[in-house]
Amino acid sequence: MKTGCLIFLQIIFLVIMGCKKESDVNKDSLPVFDMEATIGRQVPDTFMWNSIAKKITYVPLSTSPDALFGSAQLIHIDKDFYCMVDQKTGSIFYSNKKGKIIHSFSKKGQGPGEYAWLTYVSMNLKDSTISVFDQKSEKYIVYDLRGNFVKETMLKEKGLNTVHLVSDDFAVAKGRDVGDYRLCVTDKDLNIRENLFPMDTTLTEMERFCMIWQLNYSRNRDMFIANFANEDTIFAVTAKGAEPVCVLKKGKYTLPEEEAKKPMDITSSPYIRSMWLSSVLDYYLITYLFENQIYDEVWSAKDNRIVSRLLCENGEWGFPLCLPSGKKVLLNTRMLYVNGNIVASFIDASTAAEGGIVGVDEDDNPVLVVMEL
Repeated sequence: MKTGCLIFLQIIFLVIMGCKKESDVNKDSLPVFDMEATIGRQVPDTFMWNSIAKKITYVPLSTSPDALFGSAQLIHIDKDFYCMVDQKTGSIFYSNKKGKIIHSFSKKGQGPGEYAWLTYVSMNLKDSTISVFDQKSEKYIVYDLRGNFVKETMLKEKGLNTVHLVSDDFAVAKGRDVGDYRLCVTDKDLNIRENLFPMDTTLTEMERFCMIWQLNYSRNRDMFIANFANEDTIFAVTAKGAEPVCVLKKGKYTLPEEEAKKPMDITSSPYIRSMWLSSVLDYYLITYLFENQIYDEVWSAKDNRIVSRLLCENGEWGFPLCLPSGKKVLLNTRMLYVNGNIVASFIDASTAAEGGIVGVDEDDNPVLVVMEL
């Protein structure tokens, strides 16, 4: 009997050790981006979108007195049309593939079915709806494709705070400061399916609030790229949950957990914080605040090296695109559309005209830029 028990325990031990080794291998195999080693080091700023784009399409948006837009932030690409938002007018609008505006609507306001700000917008062709998250009003509003009101949800009722991603069959949102989790995967109606990243239950409400807001933002439309300022691991969050994809080795520049529990100090900080993270093929686009300076970086997941770094100055963000005339323009990393191998942004008409985009005058609507990588 003793012998049988010993053999059984040995088998259990070997299974546990095997699982542990597999876990260690998986963790060790993640790409590691050594940000600590590159802080303060001279890094090239030679990255150009043209160098990784197989095809670049410029789509001048048609201009008319009843269709004037200040921006054209893409939210959906279909085989026949584009869907975009203009934050300046609070409009959601469509164009065909040649840029002709075919429909637009705005529901800006303070009443039921209206939004104060287009914080996040998504389109779901499966059920022919457009969803709007309004951070200011903490509303989640659903319209049909023509802009007719369908339903409205207050995020507080769902135990959620900020919506970061809405896909066809799931969404990703921050938890509330009264909850026990920092991030949640939900269905498309914001009913929580899975809670992620548990918090210490002894934290005060203010400490929970601060910990939740250490999460970055992301421009990916097919997954949410998640990292907290006080941690190193980056996760891809999908309908299946959170999967670690790489490590940001911040070292001494990692925000200490005790600092993460406090409201952000606007004075110069020796820690990396306020990040934007997006995954583009074999690259990661990282925007962060360090010592009151904002930096944009590109890292390669193939060889774990920093490819380029730009200091954001005079309100200009992002990495350059060379237009047909040779003129270079920065594409704001915080306003990109990223979905698989498609990256899109927009440029204003005057820049497009100077850049040699055919058929554009300086007073026209913005020009959509769609890159196939």
